[in-house]
Amino acid sequence: MYVIECIVAGMAALTVAFFQYGRAKGRSVQGLLFAFLRFLSVFALVLLLLNPEVRTTTSQQEKATLAVLTDNSSSIAFLGQQQTAEELVSNIRQHTALREKLNVDFYTFGPGLQHGDSLGFDLPRTDIGNALASLKDIYRGKNTAVLLLTDGNRTYGEDYTYTSRQYPFPVFPVTIGDTTTYDDLSISRLNVNRYAYFRNKFPVEILLRYDGEKEVTSRFTISSGQRTLFSKRVRFSPEKKSEIIETYLDADSKGILTYKAGISPLENEKNTRNNTKEFGIEVIDEKTGVLIVSGISHPDLGALKRSIESNEEREVTLSGPDIDPARLNDYQLIILYQPSSAFDAVFKQLEQAPGNTFIIAGEDTDWNFLNKVQSAFSHESSMLTEEVQGSFNTFFTAFTAEDPGFGHYPPLLVSFGDVNINTSYETLLHQKVKGTETDIPLLFILEKDRKRQAVLLGENLWKWRMQDYRENGNFEKFDTFTGKLVFFLASDKKRDRLETEYETLYDGSRPVVITAQYFDRNYVFNPDAALRLEISARDTSLRKTYPMLLRNNYYQADLSDLEAGKYSFTVQVEGEQLKRSGEFSILRFDVEQQHTSANVNGLQKLAVQSGGKLLYPDTLDSIYPFLTESPEFKPVRKTSQKSVPLIHWKILLFIIIACLSAEWFLRKYRGLT
Repeated sequence: MYVIECIVAGMAALTVAFFQYGRAKGRSVQGLLFAFLRFLSVFALVLLLLNPEVRTTTSQQEKATLAVLTDNSSSIAFLGQQQTAEELVSNIRQHTALREKLNVDFYTFGPGLQHGDSLGFDLPRTDIGNALASLKDIYRGKNTAVLLLTDGNRTYGEDYTYTSRQYPFPVFPVTIGDTTTYDDLSISRLNVNRYAYFRNKFPVEILLRYDGEKEVTSRFTISSGQRTLFSKRVRFSPEKKSEIIETYLDADSKGILTYKAGISPLENEKNTRNNTKEFGIEVIDEKTGVLIVSGISHPDLGALKRSIESNEEREVTLSGPDIDPARLNDYQLIILYQPSSAFDAVFKQLEQAPGNTFIIAGEDTDWNFLNKVQSAFSHESSMLTEEVQGSFNTFFTAFTAEDPGFGHYPPLLVSFGDVNINTSYETLLHQKVKGTETDIPLLFILEKDRKRQAVLLGENLWKWRMQDYRENGNFEKFDTFTGKLVFFLASDKKRDRLETEYETLYDGSRPVVITAQYFDRNYVFNPDAALRLEISARDTSLRKTYPMLLRNNYYQADLSDLEAGKYSFTVQVEGEQLKRSGEFSILRFDVEQQHTSANVNGLQKLAVQSGGKLLYPDTLDSIYPFLTESPEFKPVRKTSQKSVPLIHWKILLFIIIACLSAEWFLRKYRGLT
C-alpha cells in the first residue's frame, strides 16, 4: 500500500518542481539543482501528509532464565543451616558461565515471595507452593528453570508435591539440612473450637505421629496448670505410625482457658519442641442471635449464614416473613432480605423492638412497600436492574473495616433508580458502574436513637464470597468483613470516642495486632491524633510502649515481637484523658521448629513431577553444565515485526527543513527572488 502512496508523492513533487523550474529556458545546472531540492522537500512533505505505515523487523536474542529461590524462614536457622544457604547463594552469584548463558534472578520466600537475595532467616512460615505459583505467573510463556534452596518443610499453604505437576518449568531442589531420619514423636495436629459454652463440654482432637523403625510406648496428657485433665498410654511401631485421640474437656469457668497437650519424649529424642503444644479456648455465656427473614429462596441466604457462623460466637436462624413478631425480641440482629408487603407485621414489630436491622435489597424487593413502611431512605421504584460493583470508602469510620478486594469482586444486581437518604448516614461501599466510581451508596450505615441499621442495595453476595475463595483458597477476608459488620450491628453499646479492637487469644500462628479508632467531640474520626499503646506482662516485669500508626480509618500496633504469655494493655490519646484497657494471651507455638531434618521425600517428588532433579549442597556444581549446555536452555533468537507510521520518522522533517533552507540560501546567493 505504501508503494502507491510513494508514487503519488513522487508525482506531486515532480509536478511542483516542473511548474516551478521546468518552464525556464535552458537546462542549467543551477536550475536542475533547484528543481531537485524542491522535488525532495515536496516529496517528503506529501509523504508526511499521507502518513503511510512502514513495516520494521527487529531481531534480538533472548536468554533462558534461572530463578534462584531461597528459603528465608526461621526453620533454616533452627536447623543451623544459615551459613550453608548463604554460601550456596554466593556460589551461584559468582558463577561466570552461568550468568553469561542465562538471566539469573534471585528470590527469597517465607509466607510470600520477595525479589532479591537478602537473607535473615526469620520469617514465621514456609509456603513453598505459593512461591512456585508466583514464579509461574511471573515467567509465564518464558523459558525458565528454578533452583530451589530449601529444607522442604512446608508449614503453610498447599502441599507443593500435589501442585508440582502444574508447573511449566523444571524445579531443581537443593536440599538444605540434615537428611538423616531420627526417631521422633510429635503432635502433628490439634483441633479445638475457638469458643465453648460455660458449664458445657468441648471436643479436642489430637493427631500423634511417630517417625521411627522400632516399637515404642509413651504417654499422652492434657493438663491445665498443675492439673492433669486427660492421660492415655500410646504405642507405635513401623506398622502403626500415627494415632488419633479424641476427648472432651469441661468449660468450668468463663473467660480464656489455656491447656497444654504433650507426649512424653523418647530416650535420646533429638527434637522435643514438637512434643508439646499449647491451646486455648474462650468460654462464653451465650451466642449472638442473628435472624434472617426472607420470603424467597436465594443462594445469598446460605452464603450469609455460613459467613456469619464462621465465628462460633454467632448463631443464625432462617425464617419466612410469617414469623411470630414477638420472637424478634430474641435476636440481637434482624436481617431483612428483599422485603415485600409480606414483611408488614415484621416492620411494625421492629418499630417497637430494640433490635438492630440489616436490609438487603435486590430484584425481588417491593420498593413501593419499603418506601412506605420506613422513612430513613427511599428508592425510585423501577422494573429495571443494573450490575454494580462495590468501591470501598477508605474514610469510613463507624467501625474498623478493611477492603477485602471489592474492586475486583463480581458486580451485584441493583434496582435502577435514584437513592434518597433522609437522615445522617455513612457510606461503607460506593457504587461503581462500568468501571466508573460514583458517590451513590451501595452499602451504608444509619445510626439513630441507639438503633443501628445497615442497607445493602444489591443481591448476589454469594458471588463475593466465592471470589474470595478463588483468589485466596478460603473465605477468610470476606467472612472477616461480614463479621465486623455483624458485630457492629448486633451491638447496642453506645459509641465511644476511643474504641479498641483485638483478639483475646492469639494462637502464635498469626500476627498479634490491636487496632483503635479515635473520634473528636462531634464523633468525626480524627486522623491527626497521637495514640500510644502500653503493654505489661502478667507474669514478668516486661513493660513496653508502642506508637499506634495510622492506617486508612484506624490506628494499629503490631505486637508480633512479644513472647508467649498473658498481657494487659492500655491505649491512650496524648493530650486527652481518654483511655481504654484490655487483656489478651499469646500461646507458645513455633511451627518452624517442628522438624528435625529436611523433607527429602517431598523434594524428590517435586523434582520428578516437574521434570527437574534433586540436588544437595555438595552436588550443586553438577547442575551447572546441564543448565549452560542443554539445548533446553540455549538462547532463542526472536524476530518481531511492527508497523510504524512514517510521521514518526524525524529524518523526513530534517530533509524538508534542509532542502527548503538550501534552496532559499542558494536563491538569495544567486540574487533570485
